[in-house]
Amino acid sequence: MMVRTLSPVVLCFFVTLLAAPAFAQSGKIAGRVTDGGTGEPIPGANVIVVETGQGAAADIDGYYTVLNVSPQPTTIRVSALGYTEQVIEGIDVNIGQTATVNVTLREEDLGIETIVVRAERPVVETDVSNSRSNISAAEIESLPVSSVASVVGLQAGVQGLSVRGSGSDEISFQVNGLTLRDERNNSPYSTVPLSSVQEVQVQTGGFNAEYGNVRSGVVNVITKDGSRDTYEVDVTARLSPATQKNSGILANDPDSYWIRPFLDPEVSMMGTDQWSPEVRRQYAPFGGWIARSEELLRNDDPTDDLSPEALQQAFLWQHRKSFEITAPDYDLDIGFGGPVPLLSKSLGGLRFFGSYRRDQDLYMIPLHTDRYTEQTGHLKVTSNLTNAMKLSLEGRLGNQAGTGASRTGQPGFFRSNSGIAGNLDAGSGFIDSRIFSGDYWGPSEVTYNQLGGTLTHSVSNKTFYELRVNRFESRYDTNPGRRRDTATDVVTFGGVGFDEAPFGWQPFNEAGFYSTSTGVDGMRMGVGMSNARDSSRVAVWNLKGDLTSQLNRFMEVKTGLEYNLTRSQANYASIDSALTGGNEWSQWDRSPIRAAVYGQTKLEFGGMIANIGLRGDYTDPRGEWYEFTSFDPRLAVIPTQNGDPRPGLDTLLTTVGVESQFNISPRLGVSFPVTSVSKLFFNYGHFRAVPDPDDLFLVRVTSDGGQLSRIGNPNAPLPKTVAYELGYEQSFFDQYLVRLAGYYKDVSLQPFSVNYQGRGSVDYLTSEPNSYEDIRGFEITLRRNRGRWIQGFVNYTYSVFTSGYFGFPTIFENPSDQRQQAESDAARRNAQSEAQPRPFARANIDLLVPEDFGPNLAGLRPLADWRVSFIGRWQDGGNATWVGLSTAGTPDIQRNVGVKDFWSLDLRFARNFNVAGRRVSFFADVFNMLDRKDLSGLGYVDGTDRTDYYRSLHFPESSDYTNVPGNDQVGDFRDPDVAFQPICSVPSRSGFGDCQYNEGTQADQVPNPNVIYYERETGAYSTFENGEWRPVDESRLQEVLDTKAYIDMPNQSFLNFISPRDVFVGLRISL
Repeated sequence: MMVRTLSPVVLCFFVTLLAAPAFAQSGKIAGRVTDGGTGEPIPGANVIVVETGQGAAADIDGYYTVLNVSPQPTTIRVSALGYTEQVIEGIDVNIGQTATVNVTLREEDLGIETIVVRAERPVVETDVSNSRSNISAAEIESLPVSSVASVVGLQAGVQGLSVRGSGSDEISFQVNGLTLRDERNNSPYSTVPLSSVQEVQVQTGGFNAEYGNVRSGVVNVITKDGSRDTYEVDVTARLSPATQKNSGILANDPDSYWIRPFLDPEVSMMGTDQWSPEVRRQYAPFGGWIARSEELLRNDDPTDDLSPEALQQAFLWQHRKSFEITAPDYDLDIGFGGPVPLLSKSLGGLRFFGSYRRDQDLYMIPLHTDRYTEQTGHLKVTSNLTNAMKLSLEGRLGNQAGTGASRTGQPGFFRSNSGIAGNLDAGSGFIDSRIFSGDYWGPSEVTYNQLGGTLTHSVSNKTFYELRVNRFESRYDTNPGRRRDTATDVVTFGGVGFDEAPFGWQPFNEAGFYSTSTGVDGMRMGVGMSNARDSSRVAVWNLKGDLTSQLNRFMEVKTGLEYNLTRSQANYASIDSALTGGNEWSQWDRSPIRAAVYGQTKLEFGGMIANIGLRGDYTDPRGEWYEFTSFDPRLAVIPTQNGDPRPGLDTLLTTVGVESQFNISPRLGVSFPVTSVSKLFFNYGHFRAVPDPDDLFLVRVTSDGGQLSRIGNPNAPLPKTVAYELGYEQSFFDQYLVRLAGYYKDVSLQPFSVNYQGRGSVDYLTSEPNSYEDIRGFEITLRRNRGRWIQGFVNYTYSVFTSGYFGFPTIFENPSDQRQQAESDAARRNAQSEAQPRPFARANIDLLVPEDFGPNLAGLRPLADWRVSFIGRWQDGGNATWVGLSTAGTPDIQRNVGVKDFWSLDLRFARNFNVAGRRVSFFADVFNMLDRKDLSGLGYVDGTDRTDYYRSLHFPESSDYTNVPGNDQVGDFRDPDVAFQPICSVPSRSGFGDCQYNEGTQADQVPNPNVIYYERETGAYSTFENGEWRPVDESRLQEVLDTKAYIDMPNQSFLNFISPRDVFVGLRISL
């Protein structure tokens, strides 16, 4: 519901209530102390946490609870008068969970002072009512990964930072309870040095009421505090030597699609028509340098008269870009912590932990920059002000730099091989310019900074509160690179000077043929490049808190509040200095607020857990917004007099106050034991999150005429997800955990772009809450995280995704146009789509050799402390649609051909040493260790190239298409070392005209002797040689079929295989 009078109430409530952060970052230890001889409870027994001094006394029934325990391996000391003291070590305390430790004390024995017991972590954690994974620093160390995001991406239901089919903008990523979210586009900032990580917790469903502004997943990262007594240094360095990042040739290879037609002596002078048809279709068409020279000689400009040889030299100059990778990829991760010198003891054990991380990734194809770099630094300072009060302050600086992936000013960098290749394939336009110039995309940089603090105060041994304050800011800087120097001739060919093109930003055409934006072969070298501009600034202030109290041994109650203020100053654009008609600016300066209040209780009885909560979220966009009707004539293009600027919306339209919202979200989670080694859990909840700011505050106008092209809607309701999860966990042999979980997510009120088209020139987009999704699936996980020789996990995820929209994507003012759309079959079909399920699985096998294994030779154990960890990944390829040529566009034929499954295998091989009591580890990470080739599907240069590939595949026989029958799938390929032998499917010998490789023109075709023709009428394979048809030799045919020599590969062969084996060597030193 919408409210405009609630804001003062919520704000007053917020100011007057004592509270702390809404995100639990600690756990608790609870259990019962009994007499080992009689089994009777021991009232008053003291339980002390050794690391912090926290404690509790057992009640009359022997039960105790210690709240607010840091998530780490913990030791407790239990004592009682007349009993021998007992120390329990290695208690795993996890975020938001209860570690149950029951203690049996023996009567005092004069010969024994203390009994030390090692705690065993339960395989099934009965107090968890959702799908949750707790990953320790030791587990992360064994995996061939180098980032928190990679660790998260290995969990069931997760791909990258996408959780259960939802976008990464729907997760909450927190470090020490402080949210790291860039509200420029709601993306998580997940760069955390691994040297600082103590534990990572991943929740994929069933979040308690304490979690807000999240709809799909929660990632909690706890970092180290630093020791009070000793200093710790942890350095990890990984390096991958400089090597190309694709398999096969480079983009500028003499045999490349873009190069061979212009250099090959066979065709470069006379043109590619000299080639046979099947070869000609593999390369860029070119009329030859002779024809090009004659064309220039015929014009009236004597300054561009060049011989064919001079033109070819100029071509080489304008395609001189180097594609060799000469620098390594690397990442450096450093952590250092300990007591603050001179001040530690006097300031409550003041201690610190600082960490720094830097990553460098070279681009597969150099763009404006040849690499992406990222670095971040984090410093955390902690003090125990009193025995009951702890204060932590922390700061973070981050920087990302590289080539921006957007041409419209949106955030994002080129980072992966597939991200680059995906912008060079069919439909991209000006592909050669993107590859060989340096400024099609411009440089981009983003800086992040964070300051935060946490105060924790234990009021008693059963009640504590926390206060957290946090500020997170992002700053964007995207602009063109340096201008091209067009005044200086760098080289001369045939008496004509050439400047440094295609390098340097050139926004305008300039006088003189070779100073324009076009190369000698027609390649664009300027104008319309580096169009993105962005100088946005977004700062988020966050204050949150909660109060936690253990009312009795069955009930824990938590209440909390949160307040969020965002200063969103967006300023981005798409600018073409020469062709200004399409330029668009997007600007706003808004300060929305959010506030929340929640209450929840955790009931624990006999192993059954119930989390019951209710959350209220208040959202106020603040300020005013434009008032207009759907086809308001004031939104049309208004001619100006005498070239005066068009009046802005602030002049043309009136404004009214925006509306605030208050939403109630119930949450429920239940877990109860089925047997002593199994449990069943269920959770349900409503979850809401703020949409992308573009959908709320955007006002986009063209700079040429001021035409409104898109406008947001700050009064739109928050997108909503109603989620259900049902799961079962079972322990086997006290070693293995099996988890089965099924889930359903009902997603509604998502922004959907609707185009309003008036009778005149009213034509704009706006966001309306018309989009919906249904996501359902199940997950299976098998995990073993204990054992001296072997550990690991296997998980499998199956998900079905349906999406659609209500209403129409276009609203016409003309009733006839609107009625025609409403009656269209295409409009009805497009209103809902169901993505094909593509299940995926991961497996990790971690082989360990114990530290004490093998002979001891002069203090060394050469066979001990080795570790080999494998990660296997698999995903179903799904299906594609292929209807051949004659039935193209048939809507009833969908997903009728198979796509090859994807799988890969990665490896970490490590050897640990103890040197003077310090730990040194040498390791190697090998990605795609088997060097498998998977066809990327991103090497097509245009639609014809894609069609030629599909036509060449031997799909299973079907009436949907006329391919040669076989068992091929999309993704099958011909090895680069195998020569192309085309096979054409034709109805008969007389119907050979169906073949795209025939000689002659369309009207006068003749069979190509280089082609094998498959006759569908008879199933025979024939060739046309010396004027007559002949059957193909069986042995030759079998070789062609076995080697798949018939596959017409995508023409940009340098983009076909973009995931070659990648080897990192590394060193870790822990002092």
